[in-house]
Amino acid sequence: MNKTQKIEVGMELLRILAGLAIAYATALIILFSISAEPVKIIQLFVFGPFSSARRIGSLINLAIPFTICGLAMCFMYAVNKFNLVVEGIFMISACMVTWASLSLAPANLSSGVMVPLMYVVAIATGTLVAFIPAILDRQFKANVVVVSLMLNSIIGFFCTWVLRYKMKDSTISFIGSKEIPESAQMASIFGKFRIQSGLVVALLCLVLVSVLFYKTPFGWKMRMVGTNPNFSKAVGLSVVSVSFGAQLLGGAVAGVAGATEMMGNYTRFQWTATTGHGFDGLLVAVLARRNPVLVPIAALFLAYIRIGADVVNTTGDIPTEFVTVIQGIIILLVAAESFMAGTKNRIIFKEAEKDLKAKEAAKATA
Repeated sequence: MNKTQKIEVGMELLRILAGLAIAYATALIILFSISAEPVKIIQLFVFGPFSSARRIGSLINLAIPFTICGLAMCFMYAVNKFNLVVEGIFMISACMVTWASLSLAPANLSSGVMVPLMYVVAIATGTLVAFIPAILDRQFKANVVVVSLMLNSIIGFFCTWVLRYKMKDSTISFIGSKEIPESAQMASIFGKFRIQSGLVVALLCLVLVSVLFYKTPFGWKMRMVGTNPNFSKAVGLSVVSVSFGAQLLGGAVAGVAGATEMMGNYTRFQWTATTGHGFDGLLVAVLARRNPVLVPIAALFLAYIRIGADVVNTTGDIPTEFVTVIQGIIILLVAAESFMAGTKNRIIFKEAEKDLKAKEAAKATA
């Protein structure tokens, strides 16, 4: 890595940290301005997520789906195809896992067989659903953002239909499926923290996706296509095929996210609308600048903000919309390419001048 690349990496990290710091400072100012007890509320917001084992466990449990959905969106982001179907896949994969596990319940399969089998169902579902907007984009040049958003609506209604007419438990007073078999339920770990064992799945996904991005030819192709599609074409890469493959892989990872959430945190499927996890994954991918290695950090930060907002909402006088404002500020600052770009360019220019003067001095003394 040359000096310019080191400066660019360092400034990119600094830019992200500055954006997060500004958003966090804005959150504190807003809390101070609108609360009748600003000091108490700020303390709750800052330290509340770490005030008990249960809240720490909730923070990590919330970060797990954010991490896996963020990894899924990294594939879309890497090739500049903002296929937002991750939102729908998260819901439909959980729905299909529930349906499949209930169908296999009479077989009395062990957890060692049932859980991997449910992940196969989820990966197949995610890949198949991601195929729809990807193939429409490839064959008919359909706008992948519009197609995926419309597909999310269809998925929401489809899953509601499956819940009501194929899985509904008529013995309960609310809309929900029958309880999934115990063999399809993933146990909690770390005792009183009650962290779902999906944490292991999230870490495994992180390792696999990071290796794929930075240690395989396909990962290099994805990054090249996303960074410079014209150059990619010039060197013989199939931009369309690489983008298509990346979207399918993203869909598969999103399927894992839905299955992990369903088997790790629920005993029955209850969702009648999409959950927002796909869009949270997009936010995490933007914060991580499509770098899978940084995704867990971004996911933990987002979960921390959410849990902090929940604490001040339940124990104070702050509305839930507060967290939406903070998320908007984060997106505006981190996604803005020109934020701190001038500072980066000046540093690179000064370093180039120093190198040039050093070379001229060396020639003069030679």
